[in-house]
Amino acid sequence: MTLCKLRDLQSEFIDLSCEFARKLSTPTNKVGSRDVIAVLEKAICDEEALWLLRSRSVKAEVTVDGYWTSKHEYAKREVVERLTNRLHDLGLPAEIVLESQGANARQDILLTVKKPDGSVGKRIVLEMKTGYALDFSQLERLMWDNDIVVLIRASTGHVTILRSRKYDTILTESLRNRIGRVRRLIEGRAYMVQGRDCFGCTNESCPCLRRRARPKMVVLGNDDFDTDIDAFLRTLPSAVNRAVESVIRETSSEKT
Repeated sequence: MTLCKLRDLQSEFIDLSCEFARKLSTPTNKVGSRDVIAVLEKAICDEEALWLLRSRSVKAEVTVDGYWTSKHEYAKREVVERLTNRLHDLGLPAEIVLESQGANARQDILLTVKKPDGSVGKRIVLEMKTGYALDFSQLERLMWDNDIVVLIRASTGHVTILRSRKYDTILTESLRNRIGRVRRLIEGRAYMVQGRDCFGCTNESCPCLRRRARPKMVVLGNDDFDTDIDAFLRTLPSAVNRAVESVIRETSSEKT
């Protein structure tokens, strides 16, 4: 599957999302294509997705301890400072943008590598994870938008490179699945899917509703906090160095 074909599927998915958004919009409820894309990713049940889009209701969010946000911002800063110094030392031209919004996903650190003639060579994203959760749907969307995704798990020391071309099969099949789902919904053929999401569904009229999840604060216990902060501070330097050197190798290949 060529990169061109992947782009064609992306365009088709976005066009269908726009069409579905227009169909759902009313004078008092303006639905956008990004709303459609975001809700369909969060809700596997068609009926719940329709409810969320029509009512503009949102699931109860978990209030997160600011510790996690601080870790994430600190880790990103360590990566950017190390990366910019290495790029400068080697005289490698590149542009760096933090928290940039791509067509399908927000990117922690976007590095645009330039060719000798000044044109764009590669788009490399560094995605920082400072907890233990991992969102494969997010990784998929990042690969749709970029050539390379460098995934960094700070507390575990994991650093891996995901090349979009290598995973074109799963990327294209996933897009086809999403295209099929939007087409079904445009045609008015929704399927109810029961599961754990029923516990947090806000559609009070749904017969499968079990109970509404209430927002809660997630805070580590003392022992878990000690373990987590120790692992983070011990493994972050090596993870940052490995991630940056991986990017430098990719950047250097565009120099010639």
